[in-house]
Amino acid sequence: MTLNVGFIGVGNIGMVMAKSILKAGIPLAAYDINEQAVAEIEAAGARAMKSCREVMEASDAVITMVRDTAQTEKVVFGENGLWEGAKEGSIIILASTIGPDYPRELHRKGKEKGIRVLDMGVTKNIYTNEIGQFTLMVSGDDDVIDKCWPVFTAMGRIVFRAGKIGYAQAYKLINNMMAFNLGSVLHECLNVGLKAGLDMKMMLDIMHEGTGASWMANSMRNLIASGRRRRLPKMDDTRKPARFINKDQVLALELAEKVGAKVPLAKLIEQLDEAETYDSFISFMSGE
Repeated sequence: MTLNVGFIGVGNIGMVMAKSILKAGIPLAAYDINEQAVAEIEAAGARAMKSCREVMEASDAVITMVRDTAQTEKVVFGENGLWEGAKEGSIIILASTIGPDYPRELHRKGKEKGIRVLDMGVTKNIYTNEIGQFTLMVSGDDDVIDKCWPVFTAMGRIVFRAGKIGYAQAYKLINNMMAFNLGSVLHECLNVGLKAGLDMKMMLDIMHEGTGASWMANSMRNLIASGRRRRLPKMDDTRKPARFINKDQVLALELAEKVGAKVPLAKLIEQLDEAETYDSFISFMSGE
């Protein structure tokens, strides 16, 4: 039996995930507050809906891919939200990076109404967003994962069964903590090299061929080699934050505190003012 799938949040990553589902021949209904994004996914073959509730009513399982916990809460419990359109047996798959607590709480609430809840972490080890090439971690009840497995394999090159509800989110946070920490170190090292008069591309080429290789460094190297430059925002003194704050890193640190794990390096990096290192190579990455 083919599932009717819904998708909430067809942004940069969500759009590719949704198109991956369509490419696999799985019926898809979609909604986003961005009308242009809805028009794009409709042109790709999805049914465009006017609310989260409509998506849920038209679907057996709905994937949410929005920014954070607050947006997820609105999608699920807001006016015309998923909860209003859900019925017994409906499946909600939380794919936003929101930490393990929210999926666990929603899973508990779902049991009272017969609604099934999974959580899914999304990452990748390639440098572009390509159809069906994500790495997925899914957690929750095995029978629900089995039912949705064709949807996961449509989106994911590799799909991990992550265990109990909330574990997929925890795995994603650990992955992201590593990525963000490495990114901060990379920025600092490039800043030194640029101020010493070194060439950005050669520094990254040497890292690629040497012991300094990492996904973060290789991603930046590939971006430069492709000729595509990321338009980074300039920051004058009035706009510079005391430090850059990433919600995923905050969630990862909260997880560490909750489980009693010591993370002195991650805490140090989280407190750093990266604006200084950011400014030294922003012009290069912006192609100026």
